[in-house]
Amino acid sequence: MKKEVDLRGLVCPEPVLRTKKLLDDKSVVCIEALVETEVNVKNLERLARSQKVSMSSAPEGEHFRVTIERNGEGAQKEPAPSPGSHAHGQGASQTQTGVGTVVFLGKDYFGQGDESFSRNLLDVFLQTMLDSGHLPRAILMANTGVKLLARDSSCRKVLADFKEAGCDVLACGLCVDFYGLKDDIDKDDITNMFAICEYMMTADKVLSP
Repeated sequence: MKKEVDLRGLVCPEPVLRTKKLLDDKSVVCIEALVETEVNVKNLERLARSQKVSMSSAPEGEHFRVTIERNGEGAQKEPAPSPGSHAHGQGASQTQTGVGTVVFLGKDYFGQGDESFSRNLLDVFLQTMLDSGHLPRAILMANTGVKLLARDSSCRKVLADFKEAGCDVLACGLCVDFYGLKDDIDKDDITNMFAICEYMMTADKVLSP
């Protein structure tokens, strides 16, 4: 059975949740969805990978048509690195640890204390984690934590290094919109609350400094 759904105008993560509900119905073998932005397309692409189904998209005027097929070719599994599968960041040790660990940053500072010092301390924490070879599966950012990916953030460089080393570095799209950072953050680094929940619920452990 084929389902067509119009997801335009819905607030994140509603487009993903509605599509997931359709996928839960095993009689549905194909879904065609209309979405408004490339971020929505990326979010549905991540969902398709996690569900091991194929996905394609094409622009249609001012929106996009996303096609998800249960038995199509090209289905991919959501990245879940196995031990030793990460590339090494500069200064990382040869023994990778923290596979299955997710770091959740719900604010743009470390702990409690002087505001300026606490922001610098978070930069130091992230750089130390990278240099020590403790590469997590993902670094997830929400609320003011998404500001860490802004152009003027002192943490932007180390987060880029984590990404280059093979770590998923993702910011909540709803939070990015709220803080007016859509032009500051690459669309590939923007995710949705459904994906954030999936990462956290399937992690061996979640750290939130």
